[in-house]
Amino acid sequence: MLTRNAIRALPKCELHRHLDGSVRLETIAELAAHHNLDLGCSDEELAERATIGEPMSNLQEVLQSFSITQKVLCSYDAIKRVAFENVEDAFRDGVKLLELRFAPPFISAGKNDLGNDEIIEAVLDGVDQGMEKYPIQVGLIGIVPRPFDYSVNHRATEDIIRYARGRYKHSERICGFDLADDELKITHEKFVPLINRAASAGLGITVHTGENTDARCVKKSMDLYKPRRIGHGIQAAGDDSLLNRMRDSGIMLELCPTSNWLTHSVSSIEEHPLPLFYRRGIPLSINSDDPRLMNIDLVHEYEICARYYGLESDDFTKINREAVSHSFLPDDIRKEVLKTCF
Repeated sequence: MLTRNAIRALPKCELHRHLDGSVRLETIAELAAHHNLDLGCSDEELAERATIGEPMSNLQEVLQSFSITQKVLCSYDAIKRVAFENVEDAFRDGVKLLELRFAPPFISAGKNDLGNDEIIEAVLDGVDQGMEKYPIQVGLIGIVPRPFDYSVNHRATEDIIRYARGRYKHSERICGFDLADDELKITHEKFVPLINRAASAGLGITVHTGENTDARCVKKSMDLYKPRRIGHGIQAAGDDSLLNRMRDSGIMLELCPTSNWLTHSVSSIEEHPLPLFYRRGIPLSINSDDPRLMNIDLVHEYEICARYYGLESDDFTKINREAVSHSFLPDDIRKEVLKTCF
């Protein structure tokens, strides 16, 4: 089996990493002190409060764990720093192409002096700083969270598109659009106009679906939103016709084994359907989702795939080449990464 050092050295493509789930503990502490923020816990309690090490009751309970990181993403400088550190962490995991996603409505919630423009510019500038320092290509995916007020999500959608089409430095790095957060208590049709608006503006569409729901939600998301990729989608595993449809349509699954275990979306790491999807020829990528929140890194996810699913170096190369091909970044960037890294 591949060693941890050998896995770290493998070139990788990561398509599903959340900025607000990837904030270093020391960064949380320093930002809280700098901005005089009350995190509701002592420095000694921070690690326990800001990380998840064991499965929680459900996805919603995990989502509530983001409250501490949301507080410290409170200024342009704080967000820029976290964006840069996300790029740095990914590079140290061996990532050659990263797509980093962030939700302006979530970050700005409860902060009257922090708007979407400042958030988007901070992320762009942090990513730019990361690409200046490290040989890594980075794309950005804007998220709208399902539970938020529709008007807030509509405004965020328009702001994301405005920057993606604009002239701000590296604004072309905004290449994707995502619908995220709990899928249980929503009306799928409600979000069709936002998805269609983003797609018509040239953004690649990925959707969180089939994580804590069922195969019917995956089907409905595919029918309504026409995504090129799906975040998680693991509940499709029990529906043979849906698996065939996913394979034939070439939709890529962004899979995150540890995350799915911690959210109780699978009963154990060993029972994750990743090897089933791989055997069925469904395109997939291996991702860390919220690595700092979950106290893991991308190397850890590859170790899981090697140990429990029997994947080897050639499998990882195949998976990563396909992941690069499914990236929302421009074709010339994808071709260059494939040529130089894989």
